[in-house]
Amino acid sequence: MDIKTETIAKGTIIIIIATFASKILGFIREILIAKYYGASVITDSYLIATILPSALAGIIGGALTTVFIPLFIEERNKNGDQKAWEVASSVIITSVIFLGIATLSAYFISPYFIQLVAPGFDLERYSLSLRLNRIMLPSIIFHGLLGLLTGVLQAYRHFSIPALAALMYNIFLISFITIFYLNPVIGLGIGNLTGIITQAFLVTIYLFKWKKLSLKDFKANFFHPIIKKIFLLMVPIFFGTGISYINLIVDRIFASKLPVGTIAALNFATRVKDIPIGLFAAALSQAIFPSAAQFAANDEIKNVRELLSRSLESLWLVMVPFTMGLILLARPTVVFFFQRGAFTSVATTITSEALVYYSLGVVAVASLSIIGRFFYSYQDTSTPVKISSIGLLINIVLNLILVRYMAHKGLALATSISSIFISITLLEILRKKIGGIDGKVLLVNALKIVLATLIMGIFILLTRNHISNFVNFLGVGIGSVGIYAIMVIALQCRAGIKLYQSLLKRLKHLSETRS
Repeated sequence: MDIKTETIAKGTIIIIIATFASKILGFIREILIAKYYGASVITDSYLIATILPSALAGIIGGALTTVFIPLFIEERNKNGDQKAWEVASSVIITSVIFLGIATLSAYFISPYFIQLVAPGFDLERYSLSLRLNRIMLPSIIFHGLLGLLTGVLQAYRHFSIPALAALMYNIFLISFITIFYLNPVIGLGIGNLTGIITQAFLVTIYLFKWKKLSLKDFKANFFHPIIKKIFLLMVPIFFGTGISYINLIVDRIFASKLPVGTIAALNFATRVKDIPIGLFAAALSQAIFPSAAQFAANDEIKNVRELLSRSLESLWLVMVPFTMGLILLARPTVVFFFQRGAFTSVATTITSEALVYYSLGVVAVASLSIIGRFFYSYQDTSTPVKISSIGLLINIVLNLILVRYMAHKGLALATSISSIFISITLLEILRKKIGGIDGKVLLVNALKIVLATLIMGIFILLTRNHISNFVNFLGVGIGSVGIYAIMVIALQCRAGIKLYQSLLKRLKHLSETRS
């Protein structure tokens, strides 16, 4: 497992660096939206407008990518690279056709869809949402294409270019917002579409050059048996991915009936909460997926267990303290990130309150990105769907109850509770499926992480009242990280010690190289 571990580590580092840069740009994007538009009619309308293109791209493109990678690797192992590429070519062409049909259909349903997901919108917000939505709908095709091409590259352990290409989306959107901020249709709508087109174009060019391809190499065999298998396996993922979007839609329906700006505030809170998830969990899950699929295909159960156990522990090492930090420093975090321009102190209060309750589910949501990959590695797409469906029902029921007493805070809490239920249930099912996950070792190290986090939390509680400017905020953050790192090493947490030893090794190598 050493070679694959090194590959996973290298892939994870590349993705983390690129994702970190993308997250910084993404936050600059959100800061600019908050500055120019605040929690307002424009921001609410834009967020509703993005649901349909994002949902269709995520459901169709996401399902294709998830199913495609294990089958592509399996075909390459059995029949060689040439046959595997023939399958990839057929899947890409077939998918683009279906994505095109989905896009055309979306133009007809978008007016009714916006009325469905935002029943509390007045005519002004509805009209602006519809205009923005129609501009962004072609992104469905490019999102789907990007997902498939990224899947091909990741199957060959090419992580860097797809990760770096993701930067272009935010670069273009930031540029358009800055230049055309007085015209949100151009700044937000056309900027969004231009960014995803550029991202897909760069990945396509790289794949063509690396594989030395031309358009002649793209041939479609619509009747290839794997095409049929892919679409059969996609059906459960349609529902599984669709459930997450239904969750979003349900939240937006309830939020649209709350005061203007609530949708925007919930979105800004989600963006902050998603920083650790997007930065580390998404990167780690992408990096381990090819190896998990390979181990599953070769029936290497021991390696599957070890990979799952170490991946979860590495994930929790980062996510647990991040959760504590977000909960205890919610308000200063929102203040320093967003409170400027059109983003008022009222918007800060709503956003920070939502952030606290969203943060309760951070570890669960992050863990799902890892757990789900292992189910998909075994081509089991139905189990996550079944459990997620139950989670959706829990979320809807909790929304109905909690929104009456807690308003926007109730929506955030309902989301976290349902995520925790789904994560725990799926992990237990997976544990039984693979005959264990080194549970005792994992539990001991998880408790060490929690203890180190609690001590870090005490430090934050003692110092947060002294935060009056960004320097103070940064100082508390750095101090918290330092205390946590010391406690992790002192408690001999497995993942922490491994990271510490790896850093020492790299520093020693650098010093020897310079001398």
